[in-house]
Amino acid sequence: MLEYSTPRGFGVQDSGDRLVPSDDGEYYPAMAERRDPPRIHLTSLGCAKNLVDSEHLLARLGLAGALVGAPPDEADILIVNTCGFIEAAKRESLEVIRRLAAEAKTSPERRVFVMGCLVNRSEAALRAELPEVDRFFRLDDQASIVAACGLGESPEEEARLLLTPPHTAFLRISEGCDNRCTYCTIPTIRGPFRSRAPEAILREAEDLVAGGVRELSLIGQDTTSYGRDLGRTVTVDRLIRDLARIEELQWIRLLYAHPAHVTDGLIRTFAEVRKLCPYVDLPLQHLDDEILAGMGRRVTQQQTLDLIDRLRREIPDLALRTTFIVGFPGETEAQFETLLRLVRELRFDHLGAFAYSREPGTPAADLPGQVSEAEKERRVEELMLVQQEIAFDALRARIGERIEVLIDTVEEDVSIGRTARQAPDVDGITRVPGPPLSPGSFVDAVVVGADGYDAVAEVSR
Repeated sequence: MLEYSTPRGFGVQDSGDRLVPSDDGEYYPAMAERRDPPRIHLTSLGCAKNLVDSEHLLARLGLAGALVGAPPDEADILIVNTCGFIEAAKRESLEVIRRLAAEAKTSPERRVFVMGCLVNRSEAALRAELPEVDRFFRLDDQASIVAACGLGESPEEEARLLLTPPHTAFLRISEGCDNRCTYCTIPTIRGPFRSRAPEAILREAEDLVAGGVRELSLIGQDTTSYGRDLGRTVTVDRLIRDLARIEELQWIRLLYAHPAHVTDGLIRTFAEVRKLCPYVDLPLQHLDDEILAGMGRRVTQQQTLDLIDRLRREIPDLALRTTFIVGFPGETEAQFETLLRLVRELRFDHLGAFAYSREPGTPAADLPGQVSEAEKERRVEELMLVQQEIAFDALRARIGERIEVLIDTVEEDVSIGRTARQAPDVDGITRVPGPPLSPGSFVDAVVVGADGYDAVAEVSR
């Protein structure tokens, strides 16, 4: 679970008005007239798609006259953008809401707003459980949030206040999902699959790059389905090729590629487009046919193995990331052992493991053979221990290789960045000891060591 709180020091990427920093570090709308503007703190929980929602809201609030980026103890309005995907996310959202609500009690004029996925999923229950919250807002209620803050109307164009480092950003290309995996709440929360118009995506990408972004990570619930609702000529591989024509954009990264929807054209694009990172994020969820069918994944074990083999043959220096769910209803020890065996054989570069969460309203919640929480956690731990050995060995094997590193931050005498094989937030990092390097710069380096999931590199001389 990712948590972002609005920091000071980031700018807005948009095509029109700008937010400008004042001497006290807050951001004000350029040339705007304000009277007692509210100070806003926002905590964004969950995935990158939630983060993008938060970035749009912050920009709208700032352009409408608010001071965004206040710490919790100085804010007039505290906003929590919730995640409601699984029970663990709900618990974290409730914990953060209650913590900030307790902070808000220091003044009767301070207010707490709750927005996002958990509200879409469980608004009535939240209202009953959280009387200390002043207002609740659904995913499409950003204009109402601006109004509730006592502000006027704000522009609706693609303005964003980035919560990521200013050289990297997530670019949402679609919303919602039609896959209807039996364990998943996303279609209920975010609705059916909808592709954004390619011209709108390209315009936003150009604005982001004009503002200093050099890496764009394309996101959606299922990015490989992009364009299927817009006509045969609109596909994710064509979109990527159009994005690659933006001159100052250096890295494009495609996330959330459903294995049933990877096309020949997309594989060719990975092989041919130099700006597209050779990094395939392929959430497989399981590798046993019976479990895959029960999950509604629309792909078999053999189809998956064939796809992985082809990706590795046709995409040079491919980094392959996946996620698995263990403890799905009816998963036997033998089926779990099948998963472990194939993970050892396939040797994924990056892997995340999650215990199945029994979510009310999903078909899987009513299946027989529910696995105990203790057994699910044991299987997660065992799977991650297997992957840990694989990942550590793979990193050590790369010692001596020349790499390109995008520098994200500097901490004392170490610059911290990532290679094209490392996605933001979810993978390991690359540490470059020595004199500080400029965040946002690309440096040539050599891998000289490994520290757990992280690489250690030296700048090439």
